[in-house]
Amino acid sequence: MKVLFTCVVGHGHFNPMVPLAHALQVAGHRVAFATDPSFCVYVREAGFEAHPAGLDQPDALARFLASTPGWRELPPEDRQPIQYSGMFGRVRAPAMLRDLVPLVAAWQPDLLVHDAGEMAGAIAAEAAGIGHVEHSFGILRSALARSLATEAIQPIATELGVRNPGVGGSRGELYLDICPPGIQDPGISDVPNVQPLRPLGSDGPTNAALLGWLAGLPPRPTVYVTMGTVFNNAGDVFRAVLEGLREEALNVIVTVGPSGDPADLGPQPENVHVERYIPQSQVLPVCDLFVSHGGSGALLGALSAGVPMLALPQGADQFINAERVVETGFGLRLMPSELSPEAVGRAARRLIDDEQFREVARAQQAAIAEMPDPSDVIPVLQALVQ
Repeated sequence: MKVLFTCVVGHGHFNPMVPLAHALQVAGHRVAFATDPSFCVYVREAGFEAHPAGLDQPDALARFLASTPGWRELPPEDRQPIQYSGMFGRVRAPAMLRDLVPLVAAWQPDLLVHDAGEMAGAIAAEAAGIGHVEHSFGILRSALARSLATEAIQPIATELGVRNPGVGGSRGELYLDICPPGIQDPGISDVPNVQPLRPLGSDGPTNAALLGWLAGLPPRPTVYVTMGTVFNNAGDVFRAVLEGLREEALNVIVTVGPSGDPADLGPQPENVHVERYIPQSQVLPVCDLFVSHGGSGALLGALSAGVPMLALPQGADQFINAERVVETGFGLRLMPSELSPEAVGRAARRLIDDEQFREVARAQQAAIAEMPDPSDVIPVLQALVQ
């Protein structure tokens, strides 16, 4: 098979698709990605053929803000349905489709796999008469968000004279679900064609020096703190978290992201270690608590490692994720208005001392291990082509 993957910019959209793409390559299939022009370099460095398509994020954001008056005045927790339909549907999808139609005609894939934030791929596949699949990156979007996004892409489907395949598997498209059932939104039961897929994720290369340092940490609870790769400019959040944790008998590991500077957080005591980046898969296995923005990659990484989470949502899907963290007993959350050093300290002590949170996390870890491996899903994809 020739399989074209499509995604919008960002590690949170691309990395979840990497295990399936690698599995297809290992099985002898040809794989390529179509994504934001500026992100193609990263995709090629990851070992995949890449084709520029659609808008780069600064352009997409500028168009979205210009067409969405009052956006910045909305509370962050209320923005997600509007952002999902507006940014990814109304703004990004038409530009992406203009590039995908000729790319699909020239590259001639047998199957198209699009990430849940890339809404033009399924329409391009419909126009070309080939199969298409949506690859999730975390918890299912709300019914409202999916409905608004499906409505937003209707005009470009109509323009090509094809059916609107919808968003989030709502109109029967195969939905590859990498979210473990124990934390998934109950609305997944309304999606007609779901294929579970183990969330293996993907991060940077192994760092032997860091692995040795992590293995030699003092024998006390270890807390990992990150705001991910998009929301990592949250200096006030980092400072509040560190003030709440650094005087405790804890090992505290902080990553500020490749674009961040550890020096911006100032001098720290010996129990606090600040880096730009550590692969999540390396640090979480030695941790007792994960303090994060609650992005989908962080959420699934914590579940895969069996580590409870303190979620500090900042935007995007993080408020949805943080709500599920609390509802399932996997951790706690602090909303932006609740964040303070004292609140962080109290929540961290509770999450570390109460074994119930770790038991829930480990149950989710075991559930993930039972989900189908990417190689197990390849026959399902081949059946779509055949």
